[in-house]
Amino acid sequence: MRNIIKILILGGIHEAKQLASKLTKLPNVKIIYSLAGKTQNPNVPNCEIITGGFGGIQGLSSYIKTLGFDLVIDATHPFATQIANNAYTSSKRTGTAYIKLCRKPWESDIINWTSAINPEDAARKLAKMGNRVFLTTGIHALQHFSLLENKWFLIRLIESSSSLPSLQNFEVLLDRGPFEQLEELELLKRNRIDTIVSKNSGGIFPAKLEASHKLGIPILMIEQPAPPRGTLLYSLEETISWLNNRFNLNYRID
Repeated sequence: MRNIIKILILGGIHEAKQLASKLTKLPNVKIIYSLAGKTQNPNVPNCEIITGGFGGIQGLSSYIKTLGFDLVIDATHPFATQIANNAYTSSKRTGTAYIKLCRKPWESDIINWTSAINPEDAARKLAKMGNRVFLTTGIHALQHFSLLENKWFLIRLIESSSSLPSLQNFEVLLDRGPFEQLEELELLKRNRIDTIVSKNSGGIFPAKLEASHKLGIPILMIEQPAPPRGTLLYSLEETISWLNNRFNLNYRID
């Protein structure tokens, strides 16, 4: 009987769920899907799910070794640099195969933006830009904008949080995408937004940037950090091809 291939998928991007959903259909593959546990109602695949952290490199290394994984697939968010580095290092320590499913950053020949290398850089550049800001950077980056007392922020989050930083003037909008361009246009007009701040998360090009461009609203973009070392793949097709070659799965994407 063929041995079971055990794969740990560290989720975070939509492609992670897609990959896990496909691989769970294979009879000789065992998937464990890990989430950080920060979202209360995450969209998860139909496989074994674990939530919460591992306790750094030591904890993750122990988990990988104890359960005997054949492969770690890091499909976390492009800005989740800590867990990405932990995953790479833990895989190396345990001698476990490792791949990183990446998202190519957004590019556009039509829509222009001002780039920032990190949230601190974005806050410095935003100081010289508009005063009614649509802030779509996620909750962990908000603290860097707290000193901009002359700005008003519209902050869009997936769910409410009790740990909002001490911004002076802001409104929280709870909503979950994807969003259509018409509703983004209405949102920007209704709130008289004159600047948008975003992370270059990659994936489907977002309607908020298209809407901002149509209205002539400047965009400040926090660019992706460098990915970790190791094998970097940029699509489900590339990932499935790698898995087929590594484990002789002979699996085809429908």
